[in-house]
Amino acid sequence: MDQAWILLSVGAALMQAVRTAAQRQLNRTISTMGTTYVRSLFGVPLMALYLVLVMRWTGEGVPRFSVHYLTDCFLGGLTQVLATACLIYLLRLRNFAVGTTLTKADVVMTAIIGSLFFAEVITPLGWIALGLVLVGMALLSLGRAGVAALTGEGSGFLGAVLSRPTQIGLLTGLLFTFSYLFLRDATLAMGGGTSAWRGAWTVFMTTLMQAIFLGIWLIIAEPAVFRQLWPNRWIISFIAITSTLGSIGWFTAFALQNASYVRSVGQIEAVFTLSISYFYFREKVNALELAGIVVTVGAVLLFRLL
Repeated sequence: MDQAWILLSVGAALMQAVRTAAQRQLNRTISTMGTTYVRSLFGVPLMALYLVLVMRWTGEGVPRFSVHYLTDCFLGGLTQVLATACLIYLLRLRNFAVGTTLTKADVVMTAIIGSLFFAEVITPLGWIALGLVLVGMALLSLGRAGVAALTGEGSGFLGAVLSRPTQIGLLTGLLFTFSYLFLRDATLAMGGGTSAWRGAWTVFMTTLMQAIFLGIWLIIAEPAVFRQLWPNRWIISFIAITSTLGSIGWFTAFALQNASYVRSVGQIEAVFTLSISYFYFREKVNALELAGIVVTVGAVLLFRLL
């Protein structure tokens, strides 16, 4: 059971990569916030079913919801929604592999912010692995036919750092960072209980809150989205299923291990993303990007030694 969080994180990363690819496809016909919403709306029934199965399996019932727990769930859900919307928008600016990889600075952000403000404890070897992840991210960010192609302006390294895709990618990573830390904190705030039970309740409550507050916003701002759901029901169903499986994996892993390590192992998503980019979207990946992914995967494997 000590290593279960690693398998859960790898499985969640695979589901997230596949789901993001499907969301990119859906975003061609539905708005960014509408695309973000479907994973919550259609995920709630699946999360509820999973929660019932877990309660029957563990024999544990309904927990006492503290203000601390509900606040963590709400803030975790809100930042996750904003991060997902930013990611979908980012994919319009860059190709699939590079667009998602630009957000992966979240693993370093999670370690730093989690160590300073949350209950994250990082070992010296962990910091070395995080440094390697940074190197991998830099190679991937600059690998798309050089710096000039990244910026679209040929303005050099400073231009690459200040470019719109890089800024949105880093903002996406920061929002995801806070979502991971709040949700990890929520599972801890529940106190006792099995990790599966704590993860199931947290994923259900968070997804339910997302479906409610984002649904209210769409009714006011983008009511046309609801007329677009049925014609896209098949891809929406696929997104809901993969999102549910991924969320179950992430939340259960967060209940077992600190968010920094879970997200570090989750960087294996870069390999899945590259495969989807190359084989499905037929996007070319150059040698520098490939080197970045190799370094990133090496850093992830280093976390196995912690």
